[in-house]
Amino acid sequence: MTFMITFSLPVETIEERTSRFLETGAPPPDGVKMEGRWHSVSAARGWVVASTQDAKALFRWITSWADVIEFEVEPVLSDQEAAEVLKGAAH
Repeated sequence: MTFMITFSLPVETIEERTSRFLETGAPPPDGVKMEGRWHSVSAARGWVVASTQDAKALFRWITSWADVIEFEVEPVLSDQEAAEVLKGAAH
């Protein structure tokens, strides 16, 4: 399953999260593939597209940063996946 993760970067946590990010690179845990990560030029938020069949691994990754970053996580479908569902609903 694919997830769109939107993260907000509170100004009050900038020192801690910057230090941790530069030290670790914030890689996903085993079982989660990060398809890409983007940061806004305002440094106020960002986005990750990740895929996994292990919701616990995704939860582990998110909660390891939840003390310094706010997250919204949504399962998403590609255009092809959405079209398959819509074709099935049309019958």
